[in-house]
Amino acid sequence: MKELTLSQQYAVIALNGLESLHSSMAKEAVLRAIAAAKKLEETMKETACDDTILTQNEECDTEAFIAALKDAVECAKSLKKREGKKLETEMFTLLEADGLMDRIPDILGCDMNYYTAGVELKAYRSEEKTYIGLREELRAEVLENGPITLECAVLLWLHRESGCIHDLFSVEEQKRVQSRMVELSVSGDIYRSLWESEFHNAIEHFAGKFLRAKKDMFKNPYLEGVNLLFPYLERRQAIFIDCVIFNTTVKERRIAAMEHLCNMGHYVEEVKNGSETLLKIDNAYYRIFPRTRIGAGYKFRVPIQGVELLPVYW
Repeated sequence: MKELTLSQQYAVIALNGLESLHSSMAKEAVLRAIAAAKKLEETMKETACDDTILTQNEECDTEAFIAALKDAVECAKSLKKREGKKLETEMFTLLEADGLMDRIPDILGCDMNYYTAGVELKAYRSEEKTYIGLREELRAEVLENGPITLECAVLLWLHRESGCIHDLFSVEEQKRVQSRMVELSVSGDIYRSLWESEFHNAIEHFAGKFLRAKKDMFKNPYLEGVNLLFPYLERRQAIFIDCVIFNTTVKERRIAAMEHLCNMGHYVEEVKNGSETLLKIDNAYYRIFPRTRIGAGYKFRVPIQGVELLPVYW
């Protein structure tokens, strides 16, 4: 696999599944993080910080990195919409040229309300092998006992600040992540400065007219009652696929949904998870449930049978 820069590694994971034609709070957060990553990667390369681990951080120019970190945070906070769009286009063009990302119909376009209205929605899809490789490499380094490179810590920080952390770690794993980063923060100025730096408040400012309070922005609707350790942004949505489910088995309903999704341009496969069967759609996982929606008829409301797909956050 081609060696990727810090910003490219982050973008492969964070842009995956996001709607490409229209703006969203989640995408604005990712673009701010990409801007920050590009600022940091230059300094990390120049000061030999990219492969630094905790026991070797004397090799890294601490002052230079902390100064670059401050610049990166300010760059993320001040990113304008036009600049973000240009950055998005440049990053996608680069990744697409390397065969690491393409653009497909957004899964939300498979929802009955969208495809019947003829609304065009497109989304980014990362190349599966690269996406899984980068994701699992980051997870392994953070969760397992052993040293953590500064590059890995920065990637983790970028995912935290852009609300992507829930796509990578379960709630239980987040406790381990928090513990590991606290250990690093105590041991070195670089890690402490990194973990204490924040730019996600800029996202709240950007979306202020749509939000009532910060707690609403970082509330995970799939984990109600759980005290989350990291900011949360909705990156995936539930969809409803209309199909006749009366007198059909669970398997038949699942097959009907898979056929519809495949016809709409998605990669779909069944994945066993204990006693349940999930659908892996592109690089994300969904649970499937029978549902009935009420549609408006000419003179009365009509019940519409179908299935609902809910995102799975591990």
